Amino acid sequence: MAIARTARRTILAGAAALALAVGVGPATAAGNSVTVAVGGSSAEGSHAVTAASTRVEMATQTFRWTCQKAQVPASPVSEISSGTSVLDVLTVRAMAFVGCSWPGGTMPTALISPATFRVTGPATSGSSDVVQGRLEGFAIKGSYSICDFTATGSVRASLNESTQQLTINESDFTGNLVISQVRGCLQLVQVGQTMNLSMTLQLTSPDGAVNISGS
Repeated sequence: MAIARTARRTILAGAAALALAVGVGPATAAGNSVTVAVGGSSAEGSHAVTAASTRVEMATQTFRWTCQKAQVPASPVSEISSGTSVLDVLTVRAMAFVGCSWPGGTMPTALISPATFRVTGPATSGSSDVVQGRLEGFAIKGSYSICDFTATGSVRASLNESTQQLTINESDFTGNLVISQVRGCLQLVQVGQTMNLSMTLQLTSPDGAVNISGS
């Protein structure tokens, strides 16, 4: 059942309609305006979603570590926005990283502010696209007895419409995800370092599969 919400529309400048990539709507500085259907319907609405990943890989220039899994829980509610002229396709309100291996123990790690998936690549009306985008406003915090750190920025991501998987692949220390607020950590993570992050989340919505197309 779609969740009731206040209608949201992104107002775009008329000049953005020029020189568009094939298959996408008007571009903004942070993403493309697209049409999103959930369960075959592009009626405007919000749809609850959960997600799980079986393995997570993280790295800085001085240390690499893994987590057993990542989970987007049922509460607080994360949501997919359906409709036309959608900018924030997916809003992730919580994510927990479980079993993150560090020297001397495991480090509980979690998303600390909502992150939104925005489309940056082409999308067609078909149901088998791998739609490129970014998770904007991405911020995580890790904390245990000998270490605290925060990483903030954005991460590259893609949505596979066939499998309903969201793959995050922020690699090559691009500088999009940056370490700050470090306490301890044995110099394994340091303020100002960039961070890599990779995982594949299986999305599940009771309202059905997500399909993205150009506006």
